[in-house]
Amino acid sequence: MTNKRYFYVDETGQDTQGELFIVAVVVTSDQIDEWRRTCEEIERVSRKGKVKWRLTPRDRQLAYMQLILQNPMFVGHLTFALYKSSQGYVDLTVEAIALAIRQTGNEGNNVVSVDGLPKQRWQDYARWIRQRGAKVEKVRGVRREENDSLIRLADALCGFVRAAHEGQPEMKMLFDVAVKRQTIKQLRV
Repeated sequence: MTNKRYFYVDETGQDTQGELFIVAVVVTSDQIDEWRRTCEEIERVSRKGKVKWRLTPRDRQLAYMQLILQNPMFVGHLTFALYKSSQGYVDLTVEAIALAIRQTGNEGNNVVSVDGLPKQRWQDYARWIRQRGAKVEKVRGVRREENDSLIRLADALCGFVRAAHEGQPEMKMLFDVAVKRQTIKQLRV
């Protein structure tokens, strides 16, 4: 029997009208409680708390990401897809989820949680992910990201990747090191 894996998904960039769209996918093992405790401890130590990335002061954003990227638990489990010149946000989000599932081991017991996904779209997303060759057991939405530390991590990863690509020097430097060390991975077709 295969172990269950959990995928936590958030996106950013709709405000750029397609210039830049980023989907972050955090891939966790079936040790979900340990993952949550670790995220919550890092939120506490960095003083980021349960606040959305865009509302977090820059020094706390940086402290949070440094602690996340230094923790061996997260190495290779933080993925993102970056798209330019496209406004097909739903298709791009589904594509990124399918890529994350396929590129991290395509076993069948995958549970996907998408920030803000309404219940009436859960089955659609599951079908579209399967149509892209990825195995998924269940897709669900998360309505209030402040209630889930792993969705908050996906939100932070989105914000971090975006800040790096928009040229924020400290974030870009940290991002470049993380990519080089394969702590975070870009999903590619």
